[in-house]
Amino acid sequence: MLNKPKETMKKLKCISCNKTLRRVTQDIRNQKESYKGNLICYMKKKIIVDGFSIPSLNIKQGDTIYSYRLWDGESYHYYLGKYRFCGVNCAAKYGIKQLNQRKL
Repeated sequence: MLNKPKETMKKLKCISCNKTLRRVTQDIRNQKESYKGNLICYMKKKIIVDGFSIPSLNIKQGDTIYSYRLWDGESYHYYLGKYRFCGVNCAAKYGIKQLNQRKL
């Protein structure tokens, strides 16, 4: 059987500096079970509770707790909600560049 190369997801980049945009993620902390859903899970952390307990979450000493970050695979943070810039500096640089091109 031939191994197919994994399809890599297209990462959105800033139009000005070509840096990848931040992902819209959700942090989940202090869970008793690891994540078993359909979202992309990265930055998974497994901790064995030693020396403390959290009664409100029913976590006792010796339990294993998980913390992870989830991403849906398509959502990114856009500058002002709709523009593909990583921040105000890149937006300003792009605007100045566009003004200079239109004057010519």
